[in-house]
Amino acid sequence: MSFRPIAFLLLLLAGSAQAQTDSLWRVWRNETLPDSARLKAISALSWRAVFERPDSGLTLARMQLELARRNGEPKALYTAYNTLAVGFKMRSDLPAALDHFNRALEVVRSMNDRGRIAATLSNLSTVYKDLGDLPHALDLLHQSLSIDQELGNTEGVASTYNNIGNTYKRLNEFGKALENFERCAALYEELDNARGRASALVSIGTTHSDLGEREKAVEELKQAIGLYRGLGSRLNQAKAHNNLGQVLSRLGLNAEAHAHFDTAYAAFVELDAKDPLTRNLFYAGEAYLSEGRASDALKMCRRGLALADSLGLLAQRKECTDCVMRALAMAGDYRGAYEAQRSFLSLDDTLDKVNNGKEVLRLELVRGFEQQLVADSLARAKEAFEQQLAFDRRVSEERARRRIWIFAVVIAVILAGALLGRLRYINKTKIAIEREKQRSDELLHNILPEEVAAELKEKGRAEARQFDRATVLFTDFKGFTQLTEQLSAAELVDEIDSCFKGLDAIVEKHHVEKIKTIGDAYMAAAGLPDPEASSAADIVLAALDMRDHIAQRRTERLRIGKPAFEMRIGLHSGPVIAGIVGVRKFAYDIWGDTVNTAARMESSGEPGRVNISQSTYEQVKDTPGLRFEPRGLVEAKGKGELRMYFVERA
Repeated sequence: MSFRPIAFLLLLLAGSAQAQTDSLWRVWRNETLPDSARLKAISALSWRAVFERPDSGLTLARMQLELARRNGEPKALYTAYNTLAVGFKMRSDLPAALDHFNRALEVVRSMNDRGRIAATLSNLSTVYKDLGDLPHALDLLHQSLSIDQELGNTEGVASTYNNIGNTYKRLNEFGKALENFERCAALYEELDNARGRASALVSIGTTHSDLGEREKAVEELKQAIGLYRGLGSRLNQAKAHNNLGQVLSRLGLNAEAHAHFDTAYAAFVELDAKDPLTRNLFYAGEAYLSEGRASDALKMCRRGLALADSLGLLAQRKECTDCVMRALAMAGDYRGAYEAQRSFLSLDDTLDKVNNGKEVLRLELVRGFEQQLVADSLARAKEAFEQQLAFDRRVSEERARRRIWIFAVVIAVILAGALLGRLRYINKTKIAIEREKQRSDELLHNILPEEVAAELKEKGRAEARQFDRATVLFTDFKGFTQLTEQLSAAELVDEIDSCFKGLDAIVEKHHVEKIKTIGDAYMAAAGLPDPEASSAADIVLAALDMRDHIAQRRTERLRIGKPAFEMRIGLHSGPVIAGIVGVRKFAYDIWGDTVNTAARMESSGEPGRVNISQSTYEQVKDTPGLRFEPRGLVEAKGKGELRMYFVERA
């Protein structure tokens, strides 16, 4: 990833980096100075901070934006939007990054500043790359490259070549990626730009490593480290050490590899750079695994996992969990390895939801782009039609009536054919847009309840709501851990998938809302998000169908000599709060003591039975076709004694 520099931010201040920072803070805090001077100071401070501490950088950039709006200077607005976009990109908040890069693009287009337009197009491409729309990313990059080549902006061309290389690398086209990285390095060499050349060398080195040319990668990464050391860029130097450690580990040079990991670790800790520190711990753990040092690998990857958890870094959590799983298996702790594998599968499911959210955003962007194409086509057709009419009027003044009519008929036929063709094209385009909209809606409805999805599309957000008469269902498999010892990982996942597909069909039949799965547990609720759509009786009948479905599957598997699940089911009724978890991370969930009590109903039940609480019993006791077996007061963990009932069909 390469972000284009902003030339006017380079302040010619003498002294050390700390002295520069102190001087900038003094300028910013001095409210008697002109806004232009204070804007330059806060711009430099926010741009420095956003790469090493994105949250601090975003805070400073918001202060910068507020002053820029008061000042009304377009360049200052552009700089603030650009820094905010980069900060959100560093935090992986892609929709916010896309929004702020587009705002920056609007400002520089109003200024007709082609150099900054090229820079912003190049930066926008990095967001589309991470959204998975790689063709659009490459299109933006080639637009940027064309502008910079016309302007003779060599530094901009070099930066865009670097971003093109990163996009091809994402496509696993390492040859094309390497070609663009080498063009980038040659231009930075020509410009005598040590920082740019160091960045290009890191890209070239990691690409050579991907291609298996690791000796080359070692030399290139060492050159990059030397350049960063000369520039005093501690964070980038540490990242290069981290990459070099990984390459050396793959070459079997373990002592050297760990020396570079330790160097990177010390710098990351000192700079409080937590995101790269997570990757450092993972790389070190992977190296220990390759050496057969399970205990050391487990220690490193667990530390990496704890840090990734605290930062909410899903991809790094998945990597470290996989490392922990393999380390436990290597150490002979197969039960621990299995538990880690369950966490790994859960994270994989969470990442799928996040990627589904990204896909929804991408489809909306594609649809907007196609709608703009239709609008442009209609405008061009209208313009062509008006030009043709003007031409006809000029002809009518110059020629005789008969020839005019003949010519007019011919023109009308041609124009009618052209308009008919245009109309067909527009209809096809509208059909394509509707098809993409349908795909987008189906994907969104697969993630969220239909009512919540409609509110999210209409308002851009969905408010959390309280439901006073919800009924929550929990299921769990008895002896799940013991059963896993009899099945391979693939067989286990396949069996859980088959069982849960059956439960999905049952909740849909009874109009009950599935909430989520947690490992081998299944959670659903009635009375929400539409309180009229389902009742406590509906979910009790669904629970009985679930019980029968699992019992039937158990009988079939035991008949052919295969192990099978037994399932407990528990229900409780009461108030819950329901809503979307996170910002732009689509996951519908419910909270409240009712949820906890429903879980206790499940754990206090028996395999093959449906256990309900007193509150659920009060709502369904008069339902025809049901009978109830009172259990009296039963001790429930964390809840004391609760009155419970087994429910059966009459």
